[in-house]
Amino acid sequence: MKPDYAKEEILLDPKRHTSICLTMDWFAQKAFYPPRFGVKVTPLINGEQAFGAVYDAIEAATRSVDIISWGFDPAMRFKPGSDRIGELLDVRGRHRVNTRVLIWKNPLANFVENTLIGDGLAGSGGTALGSGIARGRAASDRERQARHVLEFRRTVHQEELIKLRAGKLPYYGTSGYRYQQREKELQAILVEVENQLNGRGGYNLLIGSGAPQYSPQDEEYTREWFRRIHDGQMRNVEFRTRDFSTELPLNALLRGPQMLTEKGRLSTLYRLIRGEAPDTNFAHMLLLTLFASHHQKMVLVDYEDTANAVGFVMGHNMHRNYWDTSAHLYHDKAAGRSPGFGPWQDLSMKVQGSVLHDLNHNFSSAWDRETFWIKKWFTDGLSEQRDAINPEHFKSAGPTMAQICRTQPQEGAETSILELYHKALGNVRNYAYFENQYFRYPAFARQLRELAAAYIAKGREQDLYLFVVTNHPNDKSFSSTTYAMLQELGQEQLMPQAQRTLAEDMLRKRSELAYLEANPHRDPYVQRAQLNRADVLKREIAELEAKGITPEVEERLGGLKPEDIPELGKPKDGENDDEKPYTLKDIPGLKVVIGTLTTCTPEPGSPLFEGETAQFRDIYVHSKLLVVDDVFSLLSSANINTRSMHTDSELGLAAPDYELAKRWREELWGLHVGKSFNDSGGMCEATENFKFWNEVMDKNWKRMGQNKPLEAHLTRFWDVETPYAKAVD
Repeated sequence: MKPDYAKEEILLDPKRHTSICLTMDWFAQKAFYPPRFGVKVTPLINGEQAFGAVYDAIEAATRSVDIISWGFDPAMRFKPGSDRIGELLDVRGRHRVNTRVLIWKNPLANFVENTLIGDGLAGSGGTALGSGIARGRAASDRERQARHVLEFRRTVHQEELIKLRAGKLPYYGTSGYRYQQREKELQAILVEVENQLNGRGGYNLLIGSGAPQYSPQDEEYTREWFRRIHDGQMRNVEFRTRDFSTELPLNALLRGPQMLTEKGRLSTLYRLIRGEAPDTNFAHMLLLTLFASHHQKMVLVDYEDTANAVGFVMGHNMHRNYWDTSAHLYHDKAAGRSPGFGPWQDLSMKVQGSVLHDLNHNFSSAWDRETFWIKKWFTDGLSEQRDAINPEHFKSAGPTMAQICRTQPQEGAETSILELYHKALGNVRNYAYFENQYFRYPAFARQLRELAAAYIAKGREQDLYLFVVTNHPNDKSFSSTTYAMLQELGQEQLMPQAQRTLAEDMLRKRSELAYLEANPHRDPYVQRAQLNRADVLKREIAELEAKGITPEVEERLGGLKPEDIPELGKPKDGENDDEKPYTLKDIPGLKVVIGTLTTCTPEPGSPLFEGETAQFRDIYVHSKLLVVDDVFSLLSSANINTRSMHTDSELGLAAPDYELAKRWREELWGLHVGKSFNDSGGMCEATENFKFWNEVMDKNWKRMGQNKPLEAHLTRFWDVETPYAKAVD
């Protein structure tokens, strides 16, 4: 299939056309798929909505179910108390529903994070090491029992601390040494218990089957499910994995003619070397190429029945840690989550109408690519089987005009998601909203800063506003790109640990340079080496200065140890609680606010009982959404980083639809901040929202310092954990 999106010329006759209405261009010109009319898009916010809708659609399927995902856990329950998804697919297959599941798998990457829970190294059913060749057995209950013990300890010591602070333990009194000593002991115990509970990931990666460690029965089920699927014991259910190839003659011999047009890792590396991705060094390029992933997530149900077909463009992976409610409760059990998972913020959408034609092409071409080449001699591929179905066969489902967009290195190196981001950010007139797992593509920040400067140069007085919800990097491997993004926006002081690393490096280099200049060697050869080293140091010092390491930063952070940084945000004796340990730069014409999400117990807005203190837990943001001016929205599987924009396969849907964009903004900001302000015309009042975001974050900063419940889930981005290091994502 060739791309059918081309420029169209419209001839205007002044005698016939008395007026025209022009809009800005919101669609990607280099996308494989064109914009489609008559589309209905339904936002699905968080796992309860998203997985529930997918489950209902699969349960009602009569013809086919097509699934693409980054990861898959057959033991996951999409609805609490429902069948496992592996059981549901098995049942639909027995009812003659043709089910196809296509998941990314890279054996080396599985040692870091297992995308196929229980599949095994070679599909044998077992761990990434390939265990479980014999019949699977449930793992020991030891992990689950250990977690129950920790939860019991937490409850007991929380109750004791509440009674102590309420003066109900006369043995310790209401003040004095014994009281203070016991309070500190209980606080330390609770911190330790909470760290152990939160630090225990729900999945075993290399132990057991890789299945949830707190559910031995599910662990056994995943092994048996994959063993059955690979042995061909499930009717009408097919399962395949995919990865990127390396363009070698042997591949063409084994996989057939399709390899002649497929692009693989070497093509991706060549594109990166030629400078396609800005701000990327060669080591970064190699890692992105070797460990590129298929990151798309989509579901297509009953495509052959065009009157009733439905699709899903998803941010959610089919792993149980992606399931959560919009309440994001602190405790897993209260939230209905599987133990050890969550809280989790994520977004998907249900789509109907002509764009299903493009979702089908994306699935069918990927499915056929993983068909064994000998099999192609005897049967038609899925693309040929469905070739007679055209976009016109789908009735109009809604008022939206939408475009399926991708990052797809295998098919002509498509980067239409990147094109749409640049186009949308270039169209900003009021505000842009990023809700994304990562915030690591400095070119987007530069584009907004330069756009604001261009508006000022043209005499515009109104500011642009940038609202961001993301995560802390929390890993040194990802800090440099996040830091660069924040620096472009005048926000780098929100990463004090990274600044401390750079300041320490600056002090060392200045000290070494001063010594060399003060102590020239008598030997001219040695002196020449000293001069060369001095030149290197001067260049490196200039680079550090360009990263915002000023004398003030050196003095403020250069002498601190890593463990000192978390103390910066805590109020000191005699200090105003509202004082902050950062000074954000003012970018002319651009107002920026960057937040993260946090939950607490008691819930945000709740009162405290006598003697009680609040506890806090990060909400992991996995969303991948851009909203611009209540006009345009783009939801995809793509993160704001080089990997998603250039080297991984990604999938999304873009729509210049007022109702859809406004719905995303109002519902999400209502969840995160408590409310969203509109002007008299019903559009986003960006100035008022910017003020309100900062007020909520400042109140939450103060309340967290006082161990009181939050006002809302939104807290200021403040990364006290991540040192500075070159990004490898």
